[in-house]
Amino acid sequence: MAIKKISEEEFYNNDVIKYPMASVLGKEVNWFSEKENNLLATIINDKIDNDWGYVILVKQPNNEYRAEEVEMSFETREIAESKVLEKLEELVATGEYIEELYEDDNEIEEQKQNIIITDINEEVKKYFKKHPEKLYDLSPRKFEELVASILEDMGLDIQLTKSTRDGGTDIIASIKNALTSILILVECKRYAPDNKVGVGIIRNVVGVHTLRNPAKSIIVTTSTFTKDALKEAEKLETKLDLKDYDDLKGWLNKY
Repeated sequence: MAIKKISEEEFYNNDVIKYPMASVLGKEVNWFSEKENNLLATIINDKIDNDWGYVILVKQPNNEYRAEEVEMSFETREIAESKVLEKLEELVATGEYIEELYEDDNEIEEQKQNIIITDINEEVKKYFKKHPEKLYDLSPRKFEELVASILEDMGLDIQLTKSTRDGGTDIIASIKNALTSILILVECKRYAPDNKVGVGIIRNVVGVHTLRNPAKSIIVTTSTFTKDALKEAEKLETKLDLKDYDDLKGWLNKY
């Protein structure tokens, strides 16, 4: 593994998906590359709170780089750099950034072969009702599909965005009837329990909300939210909903 600091030009010589609100909310000051595993990272200075954070991007099958890890609220640039290098090393060591489908460990042990979930169906949701801790074994994309299926069961029209989205929206949901049409944007974060959703994610979603002006934006996570994230969300409480691990378990309880 060779993580090295690169120039802004080298960073953007890659096919990096630009986030519309990035330059408004923060300024990029350092850039990193881990070529062997197709990872990029940038250090950001938050223009609003004047704190620091990082974004880690992962190369997709179509060669575009998409943001996968965002963390903010570090006091200094040095701390942010230390944290991003630590996180890059962790991702490479665990392979967590690799898009793997959920595997049923019991089935694998019994049949000595890999069994993967290809469709999110009623039985899958019943399984997660009994074993919500297994949500952490889902890939980020499969988690998005699970949330989309649950929302569809609630009566919403659902459209999953492509992996090469512009940021801040994984699911476009709507309620349509003879009287009105309501747009809802949903961002999904399949995070480990100790990796709370930070204020940077909130601001990114709020930025997309401002641009697209839906009736509601929702962030759904297998983790929880930091205090700063919760405080930031209060500013848009009528427009933004936060759903955490406990909310997910509540959704799954109906299956």
